[in-house]
Amino acid sequence: MFQGFGKEMIPFFLDLRFHNDKSFMDANRERYYRAVRDPFYAFIGAMGPGMQQIAEDMEVRPAKCLSRINRDTRFSKDKSPYRDHLWVSFRQSGRPNDGTPFYWFEAGADHVNWGVGIWGETREIMDAMRRRMAACPDDFLRILPVLKQRNFVLAGQEWKKMQPPAGLPEALIPWYLKKQVYAERLGAKMEWLQSPGIVDRVMEDYRALAPLYWIFRGCVEDAMEKMDEQGGNV
Repeated sequence: MFQGFGKEMIPFFLDLRFHNDKSFMDANRERYYRAVRDPFYAFIGAMGPGMQQIAEDMEVRPAKCLSRINRDTRFSKDKSPYRDHLWVSFRQSGRPNDGTPFYWFEAGADHVNWGVGIWGETREIMDAMRRRMAACPDDFLRILPVLKQRNFVLAGQEWKKMQPPAGLPEALIPWYLKKQVYAERLGAKMEWLQSPGIVDRVMEDYRALAPLYWIFRGCVEDAMEKMDEQGGNV
C-alpha cells in the first residue's frame, strides 16, 4: 500500500548525486530498493486502477512503467552511471516509448512534476496533429482552459521556419509549430511527495487531461494509417 515516498528518498538521490559511481550503488542497493524503487512501485500500484479507467489497455505493471536508475551513457558526454531522479510512464501496453502518447510522473532530489505528451521521433504524428488542428481547431481550443485551470504549460521544441496556415487561431500556433509536444504541471511542491495524497493530486490532473491524451492517440492512429498507405511505419 502506498504511504507516500517517505523521507529517505531525497537524501538517497542527493547522496547519489555526489557519489555517482558503482561502488556507492553496490553498497547502497538495498537502500535504493527501500527508499526509492519500492515506493515508486507502490505509487504505480495505487495509480493503476485509475489509469485503466482512462484507457483499458494502459500498461500499469510497475517494472514496465518505472524508468531504470542506470543511465545509457553511450551517446552522452555525461558518463555518470546513475540518475538522481526516476520517472513513471503510463502508456498503451505493447507500444514503444518513442511516438506513443503517455502520462508521466517524475521525482528527484529537487523536483517533482507530471503531465501528458508524445516524445521521440514524431514528425508523422505531429503532421497528423497539425492536419487535425487545421480541420477541427475546437478540439484543441477546448483543452486550453483545462490546462490553465490546472496549472499546466505547453512544452516541446519548435520548428523554426514552419508557417502556420492562415486562419488558425492564435492560441494554437505554439501547438502547431511543435516537433514534440507535452503538457507539464507547474507548481508541484516537494512536500507533497511524502503524503499518500499525491496519488489523488496526480490522478485528478490525469483525468482532466484525458481528452488531450485521446487526441494524441487519435493522431497516432491517423499517422499509422497514412504511413501504411505509403508503405512505411510509425
